[in-house]
Parts: sequence; structure tokens; C-alpha cells
Amino acid sequence: MITYKVAKSFEEVTDAWCVVYKQYLASSLILPNELSIFTFPEYISNNSAVIMGTKMGHTVCTVSAVLDSERKLPLDHYYGEDLNRMRGEGRKLIEIGLLADSRGAGNFSNITGLMSVIARFGVFSDHHDFVIGVHPRRMQFFNQVFGFTQAGEVRDYGKLKTAPVVLLHANGLALQDETFQLNKTIYSHTLAEEFEQRFQFNPGNYIDASEFSDSVASFIQKIWGAKGLQAA
Repeated sequence: MITYKVAKSFEEVTDAWCVVYKQYLASSLILPNELSIFTFPEYISNNSAVIMGTKMGHTVCTVSAVLDSERKLPLDHYYGEDLNRMRGEGRKLIEIGLLADSRGAGNFSNITGLMSVIARFGVFSDHHDFVIGVHPRRMQFFNQVFGFTQAGEVRDYGKLKTAPVVLLHANGLALQDETFQLNKTIYSHTLAEEFEQRFQFNPGNYIDASEFSDSVASFIQKIWGAKGLQAA
């Protein structure tokens, strides 16, 4: 049985991102790096949350989310115009990403469990417009199960070695009806205490913004490498 939890330490966060690294590497989406983890710079902030699915003490699946801010979102690199249109409509965006399962192809129940918890982060943070970039062949699954609809055209995802990606969007508040019972559960059990205790990279912003930015850049350099950063 899988137990889902919010990562509350740096070790748990990197353990989850190690699962992402191994799956992406096995799928030839990324190149090896010295840290054996994978993430995007925008997730290294106080505005993110990492969810882990554990079994017998081991992390087997994971997903992360990051709230929109002045740094914008990872998907802005490919869908900036589409996301800016949503911002212009007053939408408070939250991007879901870094979805991975150590056993290969995503298990239906695992994806549902992970998405259920990460959606609660949006409720907790009062960000109800969820965006995600998925492979086009998974678009129907996300539409039928979670209510996502297409919000951008199919493009090559350069950061993941030109894997095709399509932008999807769902408003959590609009999906609270009989068709999406999962959403009704999410909005009635928000896990506020869990998210208050989630790991934050710079809690209270005690590290100067420029210093923190330099630290993130150094961290990402080890993940992406010079060539990877140039390609991005």
C-alpha cells in the first residue's frame, strides 16, 4: 500500500527528485548529472511543495507543484503567452510537474493519489487554476479523470530533449460537481497542517535574495550542466 505525504525535509525533497531523475534518465529525457536528482529552478523556492508516495520506507512515486510568482513558472518557457492570458483574467496559477513513478509507467491509482494531495496545496495556498504540461497521448487521461482541458498547442519540450508537450488547465473551483468526486474530497480535507510544515528552501527569506539566487544557480548548474543550461 502506498502512503502519500508532504516532504518536510531537504532529504525527502531530494529523495523524491532522485525518483524523477532515474525515470527521466531511463526514458532518455535528460543527461546524467553528479547529484542524481532532477528539478527545475522555479521549484527551488518557498512557493513549492513536493509530494512523496512511499512503500515500506522507500519513495516509489512523486509529484511537485509551484505557485505562480514574479519568477513565473517552468512552463512559461514554452507557453508564456497562454499563461499571461490566464494571468490577465485574474487567475492564480499553480503548475504541477516532476511527476514520476520508480516502477516505470505511471500507475493509475498512484497518479490519482499524488494529484489528490498536490491539489490540496492549491487549496491551501488559494491558487485554484492548475496548469500542467503532459505528453499528448496522456491528454485524454487527464481530461477524463481530473477535468483538465487543452490550453495551448503541442510543442517540443526542449528542456526534456524535445519530448512533445501540451499545456492543460483546470480550475479546481469549477470542478466541484458530481462528475469529479475527487475534487469534492480535496476541498473538504485540505491538509493545511501538512503544508504549513512542508520543506521550504529559504524560510522567512533569511538568505538575501541575490545570495539565494546565486546558490540556486550553482545547484542547477550541477543538475543541468553548462550545455543543458544553454539548451534550456
